[in-house]
Amino acid sequence: MKMTLGKKILIGFIACGLILFGVAIFSYKNSEKFLASNAWVNHTNQVLYEFQQILISTINAETGSRGFVITGDENSLEPFLNANAEVVEHLDKVKELTKDNPNQQKNIEELEKEIKLCFNNLNRSIDFRKKDFEKARELVASGEGKRIEDRIRKIIDRAQEIEHTLLVERKQASDDDARNFNLVFVVLLLIIIIIL
Repeated sequence: MKMTLGKKILIGFIACGLILFGVAIFSYKNSEKFLASNAWVNHTNQVLYEFQQILISTINAETGSRGFVITGDENSLEPFLNANAEVVEHLDKVKELTKDNPNQQKNIEELEKEIKLCFNNLNRSIDFRKKDFEKARELVASGEGKRIEDRIRKIIDRAQEIEHTLLVERKQASDDDARNFNLVFVVLLLIIIIIL
């Protein structure tokens, strides 16, 4: 039994309609996946930023306390006082951002201990300077502050390395999603053209 031209055209349009419907669903699902991948890339960049700010805060704290030890000028303590508040804020943020990652939570725990030691050491040098310059100078010269700062850097480097690995994986997933979408879209367009 032969199909009429009208029926062939109708079947062709129905097939094209079904394929277009499939393309729409596929596009929607893929765009959701692509947005989720990009959100994870942004999340990882935010975590890296927070770790960097923690390091900067500890360096600023050390700069302020050493400035005070050298000059005795209370104004030199401003970076120290600001850093004290900032470091807590950045630690809280990074702790929240990485709550789903046990390795990072362990790094943050270690980091909190070292930061506490760091600020205790800096507070001691400030207190010594207020009473006895020589004691403050000896504490700074002992290198204890540098050893603590080196441990802080090491923990932050380790934490950032984890995030850099995640960033590479997440960027790759995002790129793969975009590539897959383009490939499937081209194939479906070719099918529509062939049917038409």
